Amino acid sequence: MRAVDHREDSRTAAERIRRALHLAITTGGLATGARLRESEIAERYRVSRTPVREALRHLAAEGLVDILPHVGAQVAGFSLAEIDELFEIRGALEVLAVTRAVKRIGPAELAALRAQFKRCEAASRTGTVEAQMRENIRFHTMLYSAAASPQLLELINSLGTRLRRYRTASLSWGDRPQESLEEHRAILAAAARRDAKAARELVSHHAQQARTAATHWYLEQDRGRPRRAEGGRR
Repeated sequence: MRAVDHREDSRTAAERIRRALHLAITTGGLATGARLRESEIAERYRVSRTPVREALRHLAAEGLVDILPHVGAQVAGFSLAEIDELFEIRGALEVLAVTRAVKRIGPAELAALRAQFKRCEAASRTGTVEAQMRENIRFHTMLYSAAASPQLLELINSLGTRLRRYRTASLSWGDRPQESLEEHRAILAAAARRDAKAARELVSHHAQQARTAATHWYLEQDRGRPRRAEGGRR
């Protein structure tokens, strides 16, 4: 019995570490390429290296961590082409989700969505970029939940998790926070009218604008990254 309890404790510790590192990576607390040394993480969370390795394996399976031979674990990054592709796929899934959602959304769900939009407004006035991102995610999740397609929502959320640090960064680009809020307002109005065509167009535009902002942010960061010798890979 004690051996079973010990294994359960190890799994619990691994999940605690996974969640903490997941949050740090997706909110930008840990930058792309940052080393994730098992010994340092184990010391920080007062555990052995076993749950740390398990947590890192889970994060690698989610695409957030690279485990490299002779190097160890580090925060994964995406190329611009990969970011572009992931945003494009997610946008296509969101168009499908909003089409289904607008046909099915009821009065109670609309009321909840309006209340969530108010929270988005409040975050845009007084919150951090991370707070705005958190409320934006809730808005999208509530809207797409009305599609009554759990698998579709899971796919959207999975891509959103992988892209979260870039989506968050995009909100720090130019006037994107206010633009995003106005796009949400228009999407909500289309959903309330049960106008599927308008909702599709608005969500497609919203996804494209987020993709463009993330691209600008990435290129700006890329200009500040150190370069290797000519002929080497970055």
